[in-house]
Order: sequence, then structure tokens, then C-alpha cells
Amino acid sequence: MAGRKTGAFLLKAAGLLLLWCACLIAFPFPAAAEEAPALSVSLPETVKGYTPCEIEVWSPAEGEAELRLYDSSRNLWMVRKEHAAEGRNAFPWDGLGESGEQMYAGRYRFEVLVNTADGQVLTGEKQFEIKGSTPALVYALPSSETLYLDNGERWFVECFVSGSCLVAMEIKDSGGNVVYSREDNIRKPEGEQIYWAGTLSARQKIAPGEYTVRMWSRKNPDYERGFSLKVKEKTPEKVIAPTGPVIPERGMSDSEIWEIMMKPSVVINDSGSFRQFKLYSRPDTNAGSKGILRCAVQGMEVLEVNGNWARVKAWRHNDATPAEGYLPLWQLTVSAPGEHYGVLVDKRDQTMTVYEDGKPIGTVPVSTGLVTGRGDKWRETTPGAFLTDVHSGSSFAEDGFRYEYPLRYDGRNLIHGSGFIKNGRTRDYADHEQLLGQKASHGCVRVSLFRRADNPVNMYWLWVHLPFHSRIIILDD
Repeated sequence: MAGRKTGAFLLKAAGLLLLWCACLIAFPFPAAAEEAPALSVSLPETVKGYTPCEIEVWSPAEGEAELRLYDSSRNLWMVRKEHAAEGRNAFPWDGLGESGEQMYAGRYRFEVLVNTADGQVLTGEKQFEIKGSTPALVYALPSSETLYLDNGERWFVECFVSGSCLVAMEIKDSGGNVVYSREDNIRKPEGEQIYWAGTLSARQKIAPGEYTVRMWSRKNPDYERGFSLKVKEKTPEKVIAPTGPVIPERGMSDSEIWEIMMKPSVVINDSGSFRQFKLYSRPDTNAGSKGILRCAVQGMEVLEVNGNWARVKAWRHNDATPAEGYLPLWQLTVSAPGEHYGVLVDKRDQTMTVYEDGKPIGTVPVSTGLVTGRGDKWRETTPGAFLTDVHSGSSFAEDGFRYEYPLRYDGRNLIHGSGFIKNGRTRDYADHEQLLGQKASHGCVRVSLFRRADNPVNMYWLWVHLPFHSRIIILDD
């Protein structure tokens, strides 16, 4: 009896097993979701600025790639777009930021996104470290694009290097012939000025005409800098005469603003832009003071010239208010602004607009001086028409913050990058970056160091593009 039950049970179990197998065939289990194909990113574990390397991207499909460079604090230093082929892609890179800025030593990360034709978004990332840079010529900015052979204006080239190196200069005539060459060792971390009076030998000077200048580091010739140079016999006569407005009005067209920017500046004739001069209440050196002006780079509106005196209008440096008064003619000279760039800072809107050859190329938020009480009116950013001074290094420290890429445009104030606090190898820019677009500084003009969408202007861009005597206009609020 027991045997019959066991056999029946086995037959029943076999039948159930066959039925279950048939169900599997008819109704299979859902397949596991397919994973998106992997994108891999690689580059050397350590990178140096001004040194070639490759960002290698392996993509399982063709598409449009976007490479984003972040530091350890998630600050965005570069956005680069490339076409990625299926398989291996090698994108050359030199360890520099969006505007060619030298990256400080520390940890970074590239994030890569590839958008494929079928709508997939492939992602990958790679961490690495930047350790210093190879010596290179960072900028070579001429004091003017015209050299006068009578030495009426001393001509020089401002040079900054990423490390001590031998810098070569080569000047060619319009036919491509080298007419002058020289080499200078540049070591100073704040940069140096290379002076030249057009002398070819003890008895010969370069002929008037049009030339091109090329400069590079002997250690790293791939980063050469160049510009055009006109050579003329005599410095133009400098006549002090009524100037008309030197500050544009809001609502003017770009061409009207540019016309005012390119006016020569009547300035106090002194080589030290920190020195202060008295604005007299009447044309008499014994007269009382209407305020304090700074020399060399502060332009003023000449209202009239009478005898040996000029009646002028400018903003006082002691309290940033407009004033009219008198200056002796012997104390004044005329300086031409750089030909290609102009900067317009609007204190009301807390913006900066940069012009290149008459056209605006970008507007960014800034922070100008914040006055909190009657005792700190010196913190007000002085309006007016200014010219940039010589570069004065790549950074400075004040009140616990470090500021990068300063450009002095009057004796007291600078245009410079947002301040950061350093914590080990990490830089925190958040305190000042979040205040851009509102008054917050001690009188200087703060500008972001970071990239904004489709806008070439940041503080580093200004630092490497604006030469000596570039026009800076500050509109009052």
C-alpha cells in the first residue's frame, strides 16, 4: 500500500515539474535592466601648469563632450566642449584654467559628460593633483603701442613669468626681417618692466615705421606673446585745453561711451601715483583747499584755462565727492589711454562692463566700497576717469584674506579678485563671492575669478589683458 502511495506522489510531482517548466517557456522572467555603457576618464596623477598632457576619454558611443574642471571646494575653473568619437579620445591640455590662469597646487577633478545621438548621457570623472608649473612667460604688455625716439615718453614692456627664466624679445620690420633682439633674466615674483629707447647700437636707433614684437621664455617657447609696435620720431605736443566730459552718462550708446574712454587724460604730472595734491579754491598757491587729488592716473575734466591756471572738475579722494577748483598748468600733463580696452564700473548697479575695440565683450557683477558710518568715508570707491598703473605682483594679503591679480588704477584703490581664506591646501572664496553685485569692499573693486557662462571676463582675464594706462571709468551712484 505504501509503495502505491509513493509512486503516485512521484508521478504527481513529475507532472507539476513539467507544468512549471512549460510556464517558464511561455512566460519568461523579465530580463535585468541593461546598465548604461561605461565612460572612463584618465590623465596623469600629477599635472604641471604650462606643461602638455592629455585628458584621455574612452567613450562607448560618439557624442558631444563637456569637460568641467573643479577644485576640491567645487569651484569651477574651466568648461571645455569637444566632439568625442566612439572609443579612445585624447584631448590635449596644459594644466591651465579657462582663461589660461595658473592653477594653485592641490587636488582637482575633471567631470566629463558625453551626450550621444540616441539621447544617452554618459558620465565619468577623474581626480588628480596639480603641482606647480613649468617656467613660462605669462604676459608681455607694452606701455604703449607707439615708441617715440625723442624719449618724450619712456617705453617699456611689463613681463610676468610663472618661474624664473630667460625671456627673449625679437622685433621684426614689415618685411619680416629681425632688426632687434635681446634677452633678459626675469626673476622677480611681482614681474618686471623691460625698458627700451629704440637703440640698436651706440650710434643708431631703429627707423620710424611699423614693427611686430615677439617675446617668449627660452625654457618654454610654446607660450610666446606678441603685439604690434609703431615707431615715431617725436612725441606729440601736450596741450592743456578744455576737455569736455570725461565721464559718460547712463543711457549713452556704446560708441559714445567708447569715444569718451579714448579721450586723452589730463593728469597731475608726477611719477608716483600715491602722492596727493591740493585742489586750490582759486588760482593762487596761497588759497584754501577744495579737496585732495591723486597724481599720474586720475583724469580730470578741464573746464577752462586762464593764464597759468586751469579750472578743473574731479572727485576728491578724501570723501569721493565731486569738486571744482584750480591747478597750475606746470603741474599738469596729458596721457593717452591704451588703444584696445576700456572698463566701465557702475556703482549703482554694481557691475563692470569691459570694452574691446569699441564693443562690449562682457558684463560681470562686482563689489565696490561699503561705507558703514561717517568715520569710514575713505572706503567709498572714488568715481572718475582713471588709467591703470604698472602691475604690482600677483597677490596680496589684507584683513585675513588673500586677493589675487591686482590692478592699481589710482593711488589707493585696486581692481582685484575676490578674497579667499586658505585652510591647508583648500581655498574658500565663498565669503566674498556671495557678495558680488552689492557694496562690500574697503574701496577696491572686487571681481570674481571664476567663469560665467559665455562670458570671457574674469579677474585673471583683466590682469593679463589690460596694459599700463588702460582706461578705467567709475560711474557714481
